[in-house]
Amino acid sequence: MKILEKYLLKEILGSSLSVFLIFMVILSSNTALRLIEEASAGTFPTYLLFPVIFVKITQYSIYIIPISLFFGIIISLGRFYNSNEMAVISSSGQSIFNIAAIINKIIVPSFFIVALFSLYLTPSVIEYRSKLEHRLNSEERIEEIKPGRFTSSQNGQATFFVQSADKDALKKIFLHSSNEAESTVENAKSATYYKDQNDQRFILLKDGIITETSFSVYADTKITEYEEHGLMLGKELVSFENNKFEAKSTYELFMLNSIAARAEFQARLMLPIATLILGFLAIPISYSSPRKGRYDKIFLGALVYFLYFIAMSVTKKMFLLELTPDFLGLWWLHLIMIGIIVKIYHQDKNSIPRRQ
Repeated sequence: MKILEKYLLKEILGSSLSVFLIFMVILSSNTALRLIEEASAGTFPTYLLFPVIFVKITQYSIYIIPISLFFGIIISLGRFYNSNEMAVISSSGQSIFNIAAIINKIIVPSFFIVALFSLYLTPSVIEYRSKLEHRLNSEERIEEIKPGRFTSSQNGQATFFVQSADKDALKKIFLHSSNEAESTVENAKSATYYKDQNDQRFILLKDGIITETSFSVYADTKITEYEEHGLMLGKELVSFENNKFEAKSTYELFMLNSIAARAEFQARLMLPIATLILGFLAIPISYSSPRKGRYDKIFLGALVYFLYFIAMSVTKKMFLLELTPDFLGLWWLHLIMIGIIVKIYHQDKNSIPRRQ
């Protein structure tokens, strides 16, 4: 029994880790390439590149772990059926319950890992991401001005261009900024950097013209000439307020009584429970005839997985729209899935069948 247990666990763990790495590399690479492209175009700050990638990887993990376990079991057991090893295991008196008891040593730890991500790590990471987005959308800082190229502020509302520079002296400066009310274009012959008593960085523009155009019904244009004009290169951020339920801690959600808070709290518990259900459901799904290929049930597994997760999303929407009674919450979908698993296991309790 110990030899069989080690063999099964080694195969399933190896397959699950392979699936996890494949999905993680694909998703992370796609995210990294998109962010690097935005950073090279100047629309995304480089100092936020690695924090955002880390945030995305953490968010991906909560969904990749269940699917990796699910397909890892299907692939491994599918190979056993294809090579007739499962027939030998069955003839030695092992039933579906014995196989499930062995694989349970991987399913249960996966449940706790997903629970850790779902209940604690992911909300913390989403809050961190919200802070990064708040900083990105609020900041007007221009980190570095390079001659001969356009430089955008962090929030994209200001664009700076310098024709040439000699040490700290800039020559022929163009500045464009806009908001919902007006657009401002500024041209100056020269500029220098300086700092105030609070170490706040400024740029002093000299001999310039400011053209302001309003976006009102009666569009007005105002032109102002100046000898010197100070421009702050950075400003203090507006304080961050966490108003997203996805970013609130699980304890905060538990203490709130709104329907949105209850839906989010139950949704966080759905993923760990789904990991358990998918793990035990993968065992009967992997049944196939030895004549079939190793990956015969991959398509069926993918169909079951995506239908299940789509159903979880629909269940949450129904609860938010108050189409589901409070006492059922989001749990009724899991109860249906558990009922299906119990029926299959009861049907196959005395053997490991050879399904087509």
